[in-house]
Amino acid sequence: MVELRKIVVFAAVTFLFIYMLWINLKVLKNFGQKKLLSAFMISGFGLISVASFFDMISNLLNINIIHNVITTCFTAGAIVFGAYMILWSNHIVKIIFKLNKSANKDAMTGLYNRKGFEELFKRKSKTQKFFYIIVFDLDKTKMINDNFGHQKGDKYITDSATIIKEEIGKNGFIGRTGGDEFVAFLGNVSEKEVEKIIFYIKDRVTKIFKKEKTQISIGYAVYGRDGRDLGQLMRIADKRMYNDKKIKNDYKVYF
Repeated sequence: MVELRKIVVFAAVTFLFIYMLWINLKVLKNFGQKKLLSAFMISGFGLISVASFFDMISNLLNINIIHNVITTCFTAGAIVFGAYMILWSNHIVKIIFKLNKSANKDAMTGLYNRKGFEELFKRKSKTQKFFYIIVFDLDKTKMINDNFGHQKGDKYITDSATIIKEEIGKNGFIGRTGGDEFVAFLGNVSEKEVEKIIFYIKDRVTKIFKKEKTQISIGYAVYGRDGRDLGQLMRIADKRMYNDKKIKNDYKVYF
């Protein structure tokens, strides 16, 4: 006679097996599921399911070797499934890391978004005691979008982002804070070098679309001298950036 306890165990194992199959086939495949991972899961849980099935009907079978089969299947299944759990855990950690990384990145430019920039600022400001916060605002983005389409406008933004990233280099990091607005953290350089970097960025941006006379307005604040809070530093840098924009506009009006 089949024991109720063994029926319940077999039913539970079978349900879990089907559920894990569904997880692998329907969910994990969206995150780059690996065939090796599925093979370990199917083999391990399959052996455990076979063992629980034979254990359930063992009283009905008058075969001496059946208990050895059950023990072997349970043991092998547990080992293989244990290996699967290790691989699965590593895979999930990679997925979480990838999702966390993408959550802090701007999809269009590959730069940090505002959230990512703020988090990195918190970490960096604890170890670096002298650095600059630089804000950037592209000019004529609306004109380019309206007259030449958003595809050209997007190219203007992405090309500018590349220029800023290249000029800031390894001494800092950049975030995109708005449609055509950026912010950079820059350390380990003198103020004279900052001015030189700003000059090169402005010069290169003007060459993106020469006919449209593209340009960028830039302002910066110094950590310590102008403040220690990111919000305060950005407000001061913003004010200086708008002064830079105003000087260019006044120059155009004057001439």
